Amino acid sequence: DGLTEVSVLRVGTLGTFRGEKKVALRPGSYVVLGKRQGYRDTRQTLVVSPTQAPPTLEVRCREAL
Repeated sequence: DGLTEVSVLRVGTLGTFRGEKKVALRPGSYVVLGKRQGYRDTRQTLVVSPTQAPPTLEVRCREAL
């Protein structure tokens, strides 16, 4: 949405962006965090498998405080 700051814990910050952003990750489990001032943070678990297609996530803070 261009307003939510996205980061992958223990990997790094991706920042804010509109549209799609691809990130190369090793197989495993990751926590994706979205932050936006005045909104509730969002967390999603991402599981990357070596045998399946890469998953797609939508990370957006929608709940205003």
